Amino acid sequence: MIKPDTRPRTVILQHDLGIGDLIFRLPYILAIAEQSRGGMVSLIARPTCCPHDLLRAETCIERIIDYDRWRKQDRKGRHRGLLGHWRLTCEIRAGAFDRIVIFSDKLRYGLMATMARIPERIGYGGSGLCWFQRLFLTKKPFIQEYQGPLNSNYQTGSLLAIQHGFVQGPVVPRLNVPKEMVRFWENRLSALPRVRLCFAVGASDKKKDWGWQNFAMLAEELLRRGNGVICLGGKAEEGLLQQLHDQVAPSLRADLQLLVPPSVLDSAAITHGCAACIGNDTGMLNVAAACGIPTVLLIGNRPSLGHDPAIVPVKAESVAAIRLTNVLDALHSLGLC
Repeated sequence: MIKPDTRPRTVILQHDLGIGDLIFRLPYILAIAEQSRGGMVSLIARPTCCPHDLLRAETCIERIIDYDRWRKQDRKGRHRGLLGHWRLTCEIRAGAFDRIVIFSDKLRYGLMATMARIPERIGYGGSGLCWFQRLFLTKKPFIQEYQGPLNSNYQTGSLLAIQHGFVQGPVVPRLNVPKEMVRFWENRLSALPRVRLCFAVGASDKKKDWGWQNFAMLAEELLRRGNGVICLGGKAEEGLLQQLHDQVAPSLRADLQLLVPPSVLDSAAITHGCAACIGNDTGMLNVAAACGIPTVLLIGNRPSLGHDPAIVPVKAESVAAIRLTNVLDALHSLGLC
């Protein structure tokens, strides 16, 4: 006789906006799923994280509930305001979940989980004004935000997963990419030299952007050394990718590829055929790292990410102050160039 699965039916709430933020949470989403009904979880995440695309090869995701609170194009969303908050609460309540894990210290999520009638509620608990989230949580310990020298987002999420027994220690994120997708792009790019380097260009914050002119100089140098160069971007980066292309000497362009792939997972598959990825602090660079690809992060004077020891940070007074030689030195430390 098959014993019934008594593990809790679980939903996870991912508060943050970016693809990189979702990558930070990925190992803990997988670990929580292992301790949940059927080895699966549902996920509440913002569309800006691209969860339907990024996680479509993860078999432990039962359902994704879009948290449409803010859209960049019109600053609106179906879940914005009090009425939107109630709509989302009703969607979550319909899932009849036994447990929610909230990767945030926001008061509204504790309240929402209570209104959705979820009996076991785990979250950061917070401090200061965010302390009041504790009133709606049912399980300790509460998590103080990380105050160390690294980016706090991954570190605080790791503390929650560790202290609630989902993992034994911090876990390096790894993304599942379908093998057939990797093979498709390997065939598509087979004409390039065997050693290929990928650029993750563009940034939502100008302070994080090294600039297309610098990437063009780096591309020229790497192409002169006999490497292939693949520049990845989204629709928003098409213009600067073209500027980068036009800046590179025509005699070198045969081994330069500009790509705007149809999905984030396609971009991940492309990085599988690369020796390294160089880029701004963007979601795409975190995706490459999660694929196990050595990465060079142009981070300037901001805190290093700290979630993956294979990421080589390039520090300076600012991102704009990073020089070509700094990037080449970082690649040399990886055994390249």
